[in-house]
Amino acid sequence: MKGNRRLLSVLEEKHMGNGENTFTLTPLLTRFHPGVAVSYFLCMLILIMLLDHPVFLVGTLCLSATMAQGLRSVEDWNNYMRLGLMMSVIVLFVNPLFVRAGETILWWGPKLPLLGHMFITLEAICYGAAMSLKLLNAFSLFFLFSRMVHPDQILSLFSGTLFRSALVLSLATRLFPTVAQRLKSIQEIQRLRGVQFEQGSRRERLGKYGGLVETLLYSSLEDALETAEAMEARGFNSGPRTRYRRDLWRPRDSICLTGIFIVLAVFLYGIWEGSLLFTFYPALDPLLMDKKGLGIFIALFSGLSVPMLLNWGWNRWPSLRSKI
Repeated sequence: MKGNRRLLSVLEEKHMGNGENTFTLTPLLTRFHPGVAVSYFLCMLILIMLLDHPVFLVGTLCLSATMAQGLRSVEDWNNYMRLGLMMSVIVLFVNPLFVRAGETILWWGPKLPLLGHMFITLEAICYGAAMSLKLLNAFSLFFLFSRMVHPDQILSLFSGTLFRSALVLSLATRLFPTVAQRLKSIQEIQRLRGVQFEQGSRRERLGKYGGLVETLLYSSLEDALETAEAMEARGFNSGPRTRYRRDLWRPRDSICLTGIFIVLAVFLYGIWEGSLLFTFYPALDPLLMDKKGLGIFIALFSGLSVPMLLNWGWNRWPSLRSKI
């Protein structure tokens, strides 16, 4: 009976297809304790904000793409990253035009009023590229967070001490995915009614998209009112709060938390040794690193890859699945 309950807890999603019953295993990445998941993403966010090393930024983006694949959300991840890519391209082009630092001048331009002589340096281009990668990493991180941690879990986790902050964080986390999903639904409905967004002059297409945004705004306001009415009907903030959900602590959470501590320890050691630091101005630091720096990066990414490695083993080895 115990084994059957464990199996039933694993096989949550049942799909019917081709006349046969097939089961899809829920990714382990969505099954971590919310405290561990929040700690992991806070750790990742701190590293992304503090480290500018190109190797770290590229490696983190590759790790995020692998986690999106582990969550079976590659298509949605690509859609998110398109928006981040547009903003990253702007940063990539604007930074070299306005930054007057760097020793390696690649292009001399004319003298402009208030701006002086225009010139572009290699260091400014590389710094802009690094900031673009950092922005893409931030986009990817928030996408993964919204997929791995349900907003209700965040609310439940901080309901005892930081309830109002948790409520704001929960609503903010749900905002972007909900709006994107609603926009997609409205666009499909408009297409069924015969609206072709790709046809017509530029003015006509602008009007079609304007109507789409207007409908989205009305729909969002109605949802906000319904949410407020539901909260009032359930007695929100009218007395002591109760909890209806308790998340269990499992061995996989201890393993993942150990990986987080290893990452933080390696991060502090790498900063102390200077291996994780990278200087862009006035001249670029060498990208190649010595054996010690290589070891620090390997240890750092090994700790960050713990959830992904557990998810990989979860999908392949039933014996490991039963233990964690």
